[in-house]
This record gives sequence, structure tokens and C-alpha cells, in this order.
Amino acid sequence: MNQKKTMRSKLILGFFIVTTPMIFFLFYNNFYSMNVVRTEVSQSYYNFLETQVNAIDQTLAETNNYILRLGSSDFSYTNLVPLTLYSQDSGDYFMAKQWLLRKFDDDLSAYKGIKTFFVYSKKYNDMISVKKSYEESQEFDGVLFSFFDQHKDDLDTQNWTVTSWNKKHYLVRAMQISPKEVNRELYVGALIDIDNLIQPIRESNFGSSGKELLLMSSKGESLIQTSLSADNVNEIVQKLDRSETKYVSFTKSSGKTKYMLVGLPFHYAPISLAVFIPEKVVLQKLLYFQRLLYLLPIGLIVILAFYLLFVKNVLLQPMNILIKGMQSIGRGNLDVRIGDHSTKEFSFLSDTFNKMASQIQSLKINVYEEMLRAQKAEFNHLQAQINPHFYLNSLNIIFSLSVLEENFLVQKMTEHLGDYFRFITRSHRDSITLAEEVGHIGNYLEIQKLRFPDKLDYQIDIPDMYKGGSISPLIVQPFVENAVIHGMDRGKAVFQIHITVKDSDQSPDCYEIGISDTGKGFPPDKLQQFQAGQYAEGRGSGDKHLGIWNVHHRLRMKYGSEFRILFENGAEKGAIVRLIIPKQSTFEEQGEL
Repeated sequence: MNQKKTMRSKLILGFFIVTTPMIFFLFYNNFYSMNVVRTEVSQSYYNFLETQVNAIDQTLAETNNYILRLGSSDFSYTNLVPLTLYSQDSGDYFMAKQWLLRKFDDDLSAYKGIKTFFVYSKKYNDMISVKKSYEESQEFDGVLFSFFDQHKDDLDTQNWTVTSWNKKHYLVRAMQISPKEVNRELYVGALIDIDNLIQPIRESNFGSSGKELLLMSSKGESLIQTSLSADNVNEIVQKLDRSETKYVSFTKSSGKTKYMLVGLPFHYAPISLAVFIPEKVVLQKLLYFQRLLYLLPIGLIVILAFYLLFVKNVLLQPMNILIKGMQSIGRGNLDVRIGDHSTKEFSFLSDTFNKMASQIQSLKINVYEEMLRAQKAEFNHLQAQINPHFYLNSLNIIFSLSVLEENFLVQKMTEHLGDYFRFITRSHRDSITLAEEVGHIGNYLEIQKLRFPDKLDYQIDIPDMYKGGSISPLIVQPFVENAVIHGMDRGKAVFQIHITVKDSDQSPDCYEIGISDTGKGFPPDKLQQFQAGQYAEGRGSGDKHLGIWNVHHRLRMKYGSEFRILFENGAEKGAIVRLIIPKQSTFEEQGEL
């Protein structure tokens, strides 16, 4: 036996493969380790910030959608127009204002972080918003009137805007919903207090060990209290814009301490969220680890010696005995037995091996029976798998008829669907009669005729001698369904499907089920694919031909290689599918074949 293929040699080689690079790189890992620690820490903070930013972005996006719906829906617009058409003292103006206040009050509970929704009438300089107290009234009016006054010439009605009032910072989203005419402008929007918006983030442990949270506008202005200078904030904004990594390093202008900064921008507001941590906090445990590097080589040599001795006595010798016993079993020697061992695990293996050798004959029978049960379970699974394949198509038909408001056709289709699904509930049987399968196909085609009036016709020719024959459920239906879905031409010609059953010309012990149509036929590439049996190998078509693959697999499980599925195009047009299936004992018992 080649020594390199034994477990002993692989264990020794594996030990050196693992430890040698470790010894080499651990001596030269100072710079690399620092970068790894920075990367891991920055990734952790980045993930946290990304989660928080995404949550806030979701709030901003949902608020945007709310404002757009409020300004664009017919019902809301009907209640907003009176604010521009009637005088402030009129009843219509008052009713429209009350409707808005009630709506805002009801909707605010669903939008966390939103201070208030508002409507601003420039004509009357009237700010309509939900105010719970006098303090809120003063705050909301002060912020919003100041905002519209500051941006009277450059108001951005497409995005959130940062604004300040009374040493506090806010986000305002305003959308114009009336023509920009003199004294006719009307705005709808929302107000967010930035301090309240990031309060959940502040409650996290950012205040310890010198860590600090930073929220900045795109103009380099800090929006929350910070120990950084204005120059530091501008420097951070510029570094984050240029950085291709998830962190940057910087030093405060007031000291020499280096910091690692992680930040990312919001998608729906011109602000960025960041956190900076002193590098000594990030790398404090790395210094102790580096001191251990000098003792590591000696420790590894000692560990290797004990490791080899231990592996030899505890693992390799008992394993060699077990391997020799397995080789004897593989040669057919069922009399081999393994002696007891000092370790509990190998004693258990020895006892199990000895029992296995004495019971292997009976286990062969059990394994065979288990394979049959597994095959039966797979058969049932494949048979059930085809049911959802038609459910989606049924929903499409119902949807189409509903859109066309064909109520009578919907009622008629419901009757056929009832018969169809009654069959489906019984389709988990191993076999059904050919008459039942054909009746099920008739229900399906009647449903399709309702969907395509004057565009679809069918004919089913089955001699009485075949109707009582046994067949697996849902064998023919997928091919009929594919003919309707893929073969029907949307022109004026009537699409015809013809289903026949007869003795097979190719084998006297088989009968043939033919499904032909007058449609477009198989495309050359698909026909070549089907004739090569690629639908059964899971290549090329993906789930698109799941029904064909399912039928092939179930027939193969039931009849082995005695069945065939043939595909061809008609002489002039249309597609032809022929199922050649062995005759069942049911036919012979009836004396019909």
C-alpha cells in the first residue's frame, strides 16, 4: 500500500500543512492582523449602521409614498382643491381642512418617527398640521414657516431637505400639488425631528470607550451634538465620499489620537450616519496576542510529539484493525470478527461491526424493501407535484374572464372547475381508468373553450374496450395543456385537438395514446430537445417542461424501459405526441384485448 494514502501519513502531513504556515505568518502578521481587526470591527459597525440606515430609509420611503398618494389620488385631491379655490372663511375650505386633520391624525400612528404631516396654502399662508399641544404648535409652525421662507425661490419638491430652527435640525419633505400660479400654490408634506429619528441608535452603547455617533448633512454640517470641529466634519464627509473601503482613518484637530470611522449615506435624504472609534480601543487585545507569538513555536513542537504518539495509540492502530475487518467483509468473508478495545468508542465500533457481519444477510432483504418504499414515496411525490402546475393556469383563466366581465362564462367555468378539482382530490391513487383520465381532460378542454370561444375545438376517440383500462393519474393531461398553451395560433383559424387510443403499431404488447393538434407545432430546437429526451435529464428547459419530465419519470418508475414518448410535427402543421404504454392486466381480465 502506498504510504501517502494511509491515514497516518495524511494526519502527519495535515498537521504540518496547518502549523507551518501558521508559524510563518504569525511572525509577520502584525500589519495584517491590525487590518483584519479593523476590517472586522468596521464590518460589524457597518452592518449595524446599515441596518439602522435601512430602517430609517424605509420610513422615509414609506412617507414619500404616503405623500405621493395623498397628492395624486382622486379622493385626496378632491379634498385638497377647495383649499385653493375657496376663501379661508368658507364652509368648503373648513370642511377640507377638517378632513385633512382627521386623516393626518389617523395616519400618524402608522408612521414612526414622523412628527407631523402638513398642508401649506401659500395663498392664505395657512399651515394645516396635527398639533397635540401649544408647544408642538409653536414648534411645527416655526419650523415649517421658516422652511418655506428660506426656500421660497429654490424649493426642492422631489427630495427630503435638511432645515434648522431654534438650534434643532429637521427633515422636511414638501410636494407641490397645484399649478404654480400666483397665490394658488399648495404643498403637502411631512416633518421629521432628526433627534427623535436617531434616538434608537443613540440608545445603543456608543458613548463608552471614546466611541461617538455622528450625523452629517451633505454640506458637511453636524446635525447632532459632537466633539468634532467643523473642519473635522468637513474632512470626514470628503473622506467618506472618496473612500472605497468601509472605514477611513482620521485624527481630531484638537489632539493626536487616531480614530477609525465607519459611515454610509442615506438613500432618501441628503445626510450620512457615521461612528468613530479610537484605534487603541479597536487594537487593545492585539498587543497581548503578539507577545504569545514568541512562545508558539516551542509549544507547537511539544504538541506535535504528543500528538503523534497519541494518534498512533488511540486512533491509527484500532483504525487499521477495523479497516482489515472491512476488507474481509468486502471479499465476502462474513465470519470475521474484531476483538475488544480499551477505548469506549472503538469498543462500540467493534461490537457494531460484529453485529453487522452476523446480520448482513437479513439486512439485504430489509434494504431492498426500503428501496421499494422509497421508490413508492418518490412516485407519490412526483404525482402530487403536477397538481400545482395547473392551479396557476386556472387562476389566469378566472382572472381573464373577470376582466372581460363574462359572468355567465365564469359560472359555467366554475362547474367544470368543480369537476376538475374533484378529480384532483382523488388523483393520489396509484391508478385510475382511462375513462376517468379522459373525463378529466374533457373538463380541462371545456374550461379552455370558455376562455377561447370559437377558437378551440377537440375530439376524443376512445374505443369502449380501452375505457376500463388502468393508467396512472394525470399522464395525458400535461400534453393536452402544453398543446393549448404553446401550440394555439392566435389567428382566426380554429385550434383543434384530437385524442385517440389504439393498439400500437410498434409493439403488440402496448397500446398508443395520441395527442395531435392543428397549431404551430414544435419549434425545431425544442423538437430536437424532446426527441433527445433532454426534458427527462433536467437540461435546457428548467421548470418550463416540468409536466413532461414528471410524466416521463412516473412512467419510467412504473414500466421501466417498456414505455416510450414520441414527439413529431404534423405533415402540414401542428404537433403530435404519442404515448406507447404496456397493456395492463386490467385489459386482460376484462377479456377485451
